Amino acid sequence: MPDSVMNSSYGARMGDRVRPIQAVSFTYGLFSTFWVYVGVFAVKGLGARPSQVGLMFLLSAPAAAAANFASGAVSDRVGRRALIAASFGATAATMAALSLVGRNVPGAFALVVVQGVAGAPAYSLDRVLVADFVAEPGPREQGYAAIRVASNLGILIGPPLAALVIQISGWRAYLLALGAVALAGLAVTLVALPRGGAHAPNEPSPRGALRLMARDRSFELLLVSTLLGFAVYVGYETVLPVIAVSDYGLGASTWGLLLVIAPLVGVLAQLRLTRAVADVPAGRRLAAALLLMGLPFLALNLLATPLSIAGVIVVFVVGDMLWAPTYQALAAELAPPPLRGTYFGALAATTGPAWTLVPLIALQLRTRTGVDSVWVFFATTAIAGAAIGVSAARRRALTPDRRGRSALPPGWHSARDG
Repeated sequence: MPDSVMNSSYGARMGDRVRPIQAVSFTYGLFSTFWVYVGVFAVKGLGARPSQVGLMFLLSAPAAAAANFASGAVSDRVGRRALIAASFGATAATMAALSLVGRNVPGAFALVVVQGVAGAPAYSLDRVLVADFVAEPGPREQGYAAIRVASNLGILIGPPLAALVIQISGWRAYLLALGAVALAGLAVTLVALPRGGAHAPNEPSPRGALRLMARDRSFELLLVSTLLGFAVYVGYETVLPVIAVSDYGLGASTWGLLLVIAPLVGVLAQLRLTRAVADVPAGRRLAAALLLMGLPFLALNLLATPLSIAGVIVVFVVGDMLWAPTYQALAAELAPPPLRGTYFGALAATTGPAWTLVPLIALQLRTRTGVDSVWVFFATTAIAGAAIGVSAARRRALTPDRRGRSALPPGWHSARDG
């Protein structure tokens, strides 16, 4: 973990505030190896057919999206720490149950859906914690970059360790090892994570939070832009590997090597990039980020070799490193403190429709009109997301002292909404 970078960038006090959240993010990043291998586990470990695996993902994505939103909203009333601890505990229990199902495909698939729900707080609430712990917009954005470094580090080292465990000891040992990681996450949460941040709200969220949030036009625009951003992200994570292997002739091992690029670049460059663009307005950063994520796919219509695919991934990752801290920091500014969890839960819920619908749309385009149209689809999606993101940032800039207050009932403010 680059503590020296954090301390030299914005002081040891900032590092102290974010470090417990980094520990949670790293542990969940390590556990997220489960989602990297769950499809392979279904086929190789359970004997499921590929068509059944598609059904598993179709069932799990909407359930996880709903749980992401619910965990954010509930955390506004009961706090973040208890939900994260319960999430890690439930995850450990789910992994233990999966290790015992044998080749019971329906039972295992049900547990995968349960895991999408159980893991939602550990996956999504670290972003809310950053806003609870860090009040200043600049350092807060650095905080979001810092937890992404921690998460990427877990994502980087998790898959090769999992492959080693599977090779040596099999699928049951792999699942039990993931259960141990979840128990470690539970311990980290209880031991390292404070019960509340210095800037956490000290009043419960108001009633009718959904109605209040729906009146926040800036956030509605940001929500749509984030949905489109996740749609482009799915192009990298889900659609590109399918087309690379099936249409461009890449071997599975070659794709495995390319898969390392994203977390490696994220670990090495995330904090530096976030510092370098700190003075650029949020709207410009959002636009540049989404265009860097989506437009490079068009290069594959001209040349689709392993080297060109690697180049597309590098440019995509630069865009992703710009995008996530920017939209998260903007959401933290827009959210009234008592509704932070609800706001971030809504953003996290956009992953559901993206992961459910985008692969279906993109692969149907591939079948009906050819691969080139797939990359045009993602480039167009990125342009739309960039335009809407700029609108959200501009609307926010017109009311610099609002901080989401227009979404609250008249006269209602948190005592800590300083």
